[in-house]
Amino acid sequence: MLYDSRKYDFMKVLRPILLFIFCLLFCFPADSQDVISTIPAALKTANASSIAKNFDKRVDITIDENADNYSREQAEMILKSFLGKFSSRDFSVVHKGNSTDGAQYIIGSLKTNTGNFRTYIYVKKSDGVNYIQEIRFEKEWLGEEQ
Repeated sequence: MLYDSRKYDFMKVLRPILLFIFCLLFCFPADSQDVISTIPAALKTANASSIAKNFDKRVDITIDENADNYSREQAEMILKSFLGKFSSRDFSVVHKGNSTDGAQYIIGSLKTNTGNFRTYIYVKKSDGVNYIQEIRFEKEWLGEEQ
């Protein structure tokens, strides 16, 4: 009888612990991976608002030689204007990874009807949430003198 009582007490303690672990694993999103995984489709469809929802409060945007730091709202307008210039777009990931400080990055190629752009996107945790902090679009010069 004593054995059954201990088993019941053990299960009483174990059940909430297992529930907590389950919630940690499955209830909370893997935020940084979700940010990175949404970018290719958003660039292909010129969905600037989908990308902008992951912007930090301030975002560095570079388009060719033009670079500046913008508020989240300004950055969305700049990105929307840039992507809207092209009648066709395709985006392929060339490389993605993690830096030593826990940040993530993605390097890709944005192919448009007017040319290709090497694309760099930098994601870093701020206040416990992963945000896009920098986007760069650099014109690729294929076999031409710059």
